[in-house]
Amino acid sequence: MTKVKYLIIDDDIIFSKWLKASIEDQYPNFDHISSRNNTLGGLLDIHRNQPDLVFLDQYIDGLSGFDVLDLMKHEPKIIMISSESIDQKQLENYPNVIGFIDKPIDLDKLKALLQNNGLI
Repeated sequence: MTKVKYLIIDDDIIFSKWLKASIEDQYPNFDHISSRNNTLGGLLDIHRNQPDLVFLDQYIDGLSGFDVLDLMKHEPKIIMISSESIDQKQLENYPNVIGFIDKPIDLDKLKALLQNNGLI
């Protein structure tokens, strides 16, 4: 089975650790590149490592999730995450965004999203 390289960009370090542990537990074919708590570091990791999937928090330091989407040269599949509401209409402008999940993440919703997009 092909490995799915992913990274997490979220300023909530505890959430990032929980998400990484949950993914490792349920999806052995997923390969964690890194977890970044800032958008600049996340953008560098996207550029350097060209992941297949990025979990991207909408509200984070300096740049918004949409700013990150605008600045990416490599366009992995993106799952936007947030504990606040998000402009669903704006998401339609980014074909690589495969979905949005509210925090706290429902792991069944995540599984369905990953299945629907051929990642598991």
